[in-house]
Amino acid sequence: MNFKSQIGRIFIATTLLFTGSISYQSLNENNITKAAVNYYAKYNCTWYVFKKRASVGKPVPNGWGNAKYWYSNAKKSGYHVGRKPAKKAIMQSTAGTYGHVAYVSYVYKNGSIKVSEYNYNHPYAFGTRILSKSAASNYHYIY
Repeated sequence: MNFKSQIGRIFIATTLLFTGSISYQSLNENNITKAAVNYYAKYNCTWYVFKKRASVGKPVPNGWGNAKYWYSNAKKSGYHVGRKPAKKAIMQSTAGTYGHVAYVSYVYKNGSIKVSEYNYNHPYAFGTRILSKSAASNYHYIY
């Protein structure tokens, strides 16, 4: 090991000693630190929502799997979850083989919502739709 490497390790160890510890979230390789790397299958709903949330400063991990697992994995990961739609939230469904996720673009005064998504009405294609307040209440949301 060369001298520069040893000095670097000593500096890191000393910094950790004086600052306490690294938070779990910063160690979680799939949460914030590698949010820019999208491992979800391209043009699937999970790929789009991962990308969209990162672009608005609300990243999600790579390791949540298929969309049908996102709500439970978000809850386990410490994300706020619920049944009320909110702008920039993830709308999630367990329906179908893989489930589905979409990005909530807007919540209207009457309770209806506008979502943007991939792979819903057409395979591997982008789309938007507006859901009524009643329809929106059938989904889970990740904030």
